[in-house]
Amino acid sequence: AACLQLKPPMSMGSAGQQTTDAEGRHKLDEALLARYLARELPGYDKSALMVKKFGYGQSNPTYLLTTSIGQRYVLRKKPPGKLIKGAHAVEREFRIMRVLGEAGYTVPRTLLLCNDESVVGTSFYIMSFVKGPIPDNALTSVVAESRKSVMFSITRALAKLHSFRPEDLGLVGNHDSFGKAGGFYERQMATLVRTSKAQVDGSNGMVPALRGMEEILRLFKANMPSDISTVIHGDWKPDNIIFAESGAPEVTAVIDWELSTIGHPMSDLANMCLPYYLPDPNPVGYPVFDLTQGSGIPSQEDVHKVYCDAAGTSYPIANWNFYIAFSMFRLSIISQGVAMRAAKCQASGVSETAEQAVRMIVQAAEFLCDLGIKVLLGGAGSNDAAAATTIPSTSKL
Repeated sequence: AACLQLKPPMSMGSAGQQTTDAEGRHKLDEALLARYLARELPGYDKSALMVKKFGYGQSNPTYLLTTSIGQRYVLRKKPPGKLIKGAHAVEREFRIMRVLGEAGYTVPRTLLLCNDESVVGTSFYIMSFVKGPIPDNALTSVVAESRKSVMFSITRALAKLHSFRPEDLGLVGNHDSFGKAGGFYERQMATLVRTSKAQVDGSNGMVPALRGMEEILRLFKANMPSDISTVIHGDWKPDNIIFAESGAPEVTAVIDWELSTIGHPMSDLANMCLPYYLPDPNPVGYPVFDLTQGSGIPSQEDVHKVYCDAAGTSYPIANWNFYIAFSMFRLSIISQGVAMRAAKCQASGVSETAEQAVRMIVQAAEFLCDLGIKVLLGGAGSNDAAAATTIPSTSKL
């Protein structure tokens, strides 16, 4: 098989596995942590501990732990400060990774979960360190001749994830269900609407309601797809994938399971395919696939074929426009939240520059919502030759 080649210098996207010194509120008490691990972590060598912070894992801070004899572990914790109830649930990450790992899926090995906040200030867990390149989301760090094999490997890894039945893994049907089976998109829609309203209300009047909200919700409700429930990652994209250190285009670990739940499998695939739909540049600053001849990026049609073949499902994918439009809508609400936080930070003495920044983020949110409407109406497709099938205005998706 062809090797995964990265352009020199190796760019890992989102800083990949590069580390820096932890500073301020993110700095850990290394001596206290080392004493705790010596007591609780089997096989820990009880030597001095060096702690560095990864560039990725901004939501849940992530650290590389190295002992004096070279043992390496990864610590992932909740962020410091007051948190929204249910957010940053590292316990859920630990659970889904352990369950999937025991079922034979490619995740780092989970080693220890600690809910004692006196050790590092919050709950945290320890997992194995998996060394290897992490591509960026547009695969620009991967040489052209490797991009197709890399994209197809990521796609097959996704299909394998979706092959696990939640009930077989003990994730549903008990008092401690990991998520609800059925109704994923209805629940997502209700949650995003509530979130958007709260963001508008909390913005000190600087973030308006999305102008396309009513229209896109109407289109979603009129074109709701068939319900399917599988384990989903929740943030499936290349920069959450670690490839083989040897350079082979082989997925060795999937990371960042913070948003994992029981949901519709197409939500993961659509999230990965967003770079096929956005113009370059775009107001969101979102990565875009280079689809020019010789770029090496496979068409969206070929990605879908690989997924369907690996997942044992029919091609073409029915209702695709719904799924990609919903991913745009979700990113729109996320962008709106960024605008709200920017507005709140500038609540006292708002400068003209700060106001302009908020306006630009609001425009990005509006752009995504409007693009989702166009996709639903059949007026926009992917940027490659295999544009998603348009939707007749009188039909269901």
